[in-house]
Amino acid sequence: MFLAKSTSRNHSIPKTTGSILMAALVSLSFVLSACGKKTEEPTEDTRHTESIAQVGEVPEEFREIIAEDRFRNVSVSSDRLVKVGSIWSKDGDSKKSAVIIMDLYGEVLASHKVEYNAAYDMSAVTLTKDGGFIFAFGYNDHYIPGRDQLETGYHSRIIKCDAEGQVLFDKKLESVKIGALGKCIEKDGVYYFFGENESKEILANYAGEDIYILAIDDNGNEVHQRYIGGSSFDQIENVCKTEDGFILEVASQSTDGDFAESNEKYKRAYWRVVISDDLEIMEKEIVPDGFDHDFRRYVGVKDGEPLYDDDEMFSDFDGGWVREYIDYGDTYLIVSERITGQVEHQPPYISSIWYYSETVYSMYDKSGTLIFRASVDSSPDYEKYTNDEWPLQINEKNGEN
Repeated sequence: MFLAKSTSRNHSIPKTTGSILMAALVSLSFVLSACGKKTEEPTEDTRHTESIAQVGEVPEEFREIIAEDRFRNVSVSSDRLVKVGSIWSKDGDSKKSAVIIMDLYGEVLASHKVEYNAAYDMSAVTLTKDGGFIFAFGYNDHYIPGRDQLETGYHSRIIKCDAEGQVLFDKKLESVKIGALGKCIEKDGVYYFFGENESKEILANYAGEDIYILAIDDNGNEVHQRYIGGSSFDQIENVCKTEDGFILEVASQSTDGDFAESNEKYKRAYWRVVISDDLEIMEKEIVPDGFDHDFRRYVGVKDGEPLYDDDEMFSDFDGGWVREYIDYGDTYLIVSERITGQVEHQPPYISSIWYYSETVYSMYDKSGTLIFRASVDSSPDYEKYTNDEWPLQINEKNGEN
């Protein structure tokens, strides 16, 4: 097991817990496909597939990575990998969000665990040009059931860390609800966060969410803030950076405010909105047929451009669903997920199918020749799950599993 760098301040993760945190994120990234109440004992497997054929010899530098399934569910940039997850305490009373930054060979470069006891999952996790990272998360000072979150202490926070995981700023956003910030784009030393939020004016008028944009500088100071929308629900579907601003692809049910020209009452209309770096609306137009947003999963970077799982280079790939593409120059690694079996549970009135899977690691040279292929089982422990036990729990006092 590999270790995180040792640091001494601002909630960075020491060596003794770095590998435990990594193991927890790997285990808790498994996808559970189940529904209904606690089930009876499972029936026998209804289908089982052999593991994929192993090819070639795995180089030494990748053996631990594969054995630990270290690259399962990471986000890939040109030179770094990001793993994000949540860890429940052993008593199940609290969870901590955590992020780990690795190089392309799985060495931990930086890590951070949010120490707020009432913190909610991270969003908009973004690697920054200075080697650090920035992210948003939700926080609840005091929970009051049935009350609006902005009135009772729910809010978002933004944390910026340096290249070693040390906190540079921790900014509280009083009027931004949990989960409002979905995407971050860095531009000329400013971090632009995009999402949907409800201002207090919107709440007072019982209106829907507006598009919300917040720009902060490298010290956490607000540079710009803007709501775009009308009295109904407005949502960002995509954001593209331009030389002097951004292009927003918007779905809106509003027929007033910024979208007063819409004639689509009670229906969703699609807009292309061009804004400047200071968030002024420069152009906007209705897109009658909407946007072509077939689901495409980002898997990595190739030749400096984003790569998606529907790219032509994966058309003949036979190792399962492509999840990550990692470029090493003369070679590249495809990390994929492959279903190996399923088991049917039949509690009263409900039947659910749970899946077993493996993570497949396939390395190719630039000509597309397969160099090696190896797999590791990535199935959750369903037997423990049926007994209301989590696949992995962490005792945060002494680090024992």
